[in-house]
Amino acid sequence: MKSFMKHTIFKYGLKLFFWLGKILKRHHLQNFSKLLGSFLYFIPWSRKKIAFENLKIAFQVQYNKKELKKILKNFIQEVILTALEIAFIVKKKEKLASWAKADGLEILDEALKQKKGVIALSGHIGNIPVMLAWLAEKGYPVAVLFKEGKYLPRGFLYNLINSYKIFPIPFRSDREVPKEIIKALNKNMIVFILADQARPGVYAKFFGKKVQCQKGAFVIALRKGCPIVPVFIVRENEGHRIKIYKKEKFLQLPALSRNDSFSLSDKSIVDMIEEYNSLLEKLISQHPEQYYWFHRRFKKSLP
Repeated sequence: MKSFMKHTIFKYGLKLFFWLGKILKRHHLQNFSKLLGSFLYFIPWSRKKIAFENLKIAFQVQYNKKELKKILKNFIQEVILTALEIAFIVKKKEKLASWAKADGLEILDEALKQKKGVIALSGHIGNIPVMLAWLAEKGYPVAVLFKEGKYLPRGFLYNLINSYKIFPIPFRSDREVPKEIIKALNKNMIVFILADQARPGVYAKFFGKKVQCQKGAFVIALRKGCPIVPVFIVRENEGHRIKIYKKEKFLQLPALSRNDSFSLSDKSIVDMIEEYNSLLEKLISQHPEQYYWFHRRFKKSLP
């Protein structure tokens, strides 16, 4: 019964958002998101509680309880705004050129020249669909690993991603995903992986805690010898800014054969993960309301 209710809420919620995306003007989106977000902030629901607990863990030193509650409210408004922007872009068939600016495109260009494909490490911050669609519109060969939402209509994200000429890599199993990523890399594509969810792998530092971090992207990069480029998007003023980082030790990775002896939990992999975590942590600290705090990021964390 609970699952049926969630499916129903998501189904009609999507219809509402896409209807709003059709009728609202772009300059109305932010005001409407503040109104709806403020309303949702005062309603008790489980994910809101998870988000607040995550904020307390991450920022217990920097902010007091009142300040954390303000960030939580701003975060809920930001989630609504992101959803409205996506609905607006889809319904209006909006071109993305005016929606974002990018720092460091030359880093992606240089990485692609290696002809080994590129793993673009990103995270759940900012309006990710805008980032992917903007780059695809610019002519970059973009692919993205994603998982269909549990309560979304079947094939919803796949169809949305595919409609923007982005190559979709649906998460089906831990065995199949690496094969699909390697196929895309062999085509010299930029494969986006959002590597900041808690999954069994290794423990690495994030906001002062040792959290579970996925290592698959780094293992594939070492096997293929393909460059890793951290790429994120954040909202700044009235637009979005794509930030592309140059990390030398990510750009010149040696290709290791299956016979090469190295531990998958080797310190070198943990070091790379913590380098990525530190970039993401810095961005989150600058824009705390833009990170997706609904995830149980500190689940099974260690001191």
